[in-house]
Amino acid sequence: MPEQFARKRRPWVFIACLVCMSQTGCKSRMTEQAHDGPRSPGATASLLGEVRLAPGARLPEYASVDLARRPLRMHSPPTPPSECDAANQRARTPVQRSDSGGLSGIAVGASDFTRTPHRRPREHRVVIEHCQLQPTLVAATSGDTLTIENRDDYAFEPLVGPSYAATPLAPHARVKRSLEPGIDAIQCSLGAPCGRSDLLVFMHPVHAVTDALGNFRIDNLPAQELVRITAWHPLFEPSELFVWLEPAEQRHVVLDLQPKGRFVPPP
Repeated sequence: MPEQFARKRRPWVFIACLVCMSQTGCKSRMTEQAHDGPRSPGATASLLGEVRLAPGARLPEYASVDLARRPLRMHSPPTPPSECDAANQRARTPVQRSDSGGLSGIAVGASDFTRTPHRRPREHRVVIEHCQLQPTLVAATSGDTLTIENRDDYAFEPLVGPSYAATPLAPHARVKRSLEPGIDAIQCSLGAPCGRSDLLVFMHPVHAVTDALGNFRIDNLPAQELVRITAWHPLFEPSELFVWLEPAEQRHVVLDLQPKGRFVPPP
């Protein structure tokens, strides 16, 4: 495995119940008390929704230091293309607000359920193009794979999590790795930043990412259980609500996100 994917586990705070869905450990007692009656094994429902910026809030942004990673073993890479300065400035605001107030690139995940839907492993692709990692957030499931592809003519050094050393990824080359549960960020080395792509890996497939209008859809939500729904992004305080859906039921919900104070730029 290439050295740029060497990583260390970091302590989890919020993700203890968001990512680690250990069906019994994170289970809420309210589920057993909320509804009585027979259940349909394996039944699912559809949850549609919108994630919006909280009223009166301003869009947060990363600081420049949040867009690059310093490996333990440093070296000086060649000077990156001149267009990278503007690209990294744009990368400071990965979440955009639509005219209706919806937020793009927000992860929405379920927890507190006891029956995990099955889903085949998937490949998630992150590309470096015009000095910038895209997409800005990936929500995956344990056992999925991540492919990073460099579409530029410069050999950037992408890193996933804390790393000992950075290895150049040749122009128009790609590298693949398997994914384990946790939260990390994909960033390039300090000498040649390439923006940032946040990586959230769940232990189950019940999750989604909002589109350009802030909308999301989860079609495999376990039915006949009280399920916690959480909207998450590193720049925002998490927001959550609980839903109980019957088999094949479809419901629409709205979650408002409040930016974390340290990421809100001065007026």
